[in-house]
Amino acid sequence: MRRNSKESITAETALSYRTPLAVTETFTYKGGYEFAVCPRCHISLEREYQAFCDRCGQALDWRKYGR
Repeated sequence: MRRNSKESITAETALSYRTPLAVTETFTYKGGYEFAVCPRCHISLEREYQAFCDRCGQALDWRKYGR
């Protein structure tokens, strides 16, 4: 049985979320509040050092954060 390319792209995309991406960016709100930003969806994270983005599900690597 032959798979179409749409299925294989979906599988690859799903697996890519399991590979941790480095958190390196921050976003500063008015008043000086600073939050880390998800490297995949670019939305600020609610908590530091969480294992996954609470919005897109991307696995996160915090080793380079804050340097």
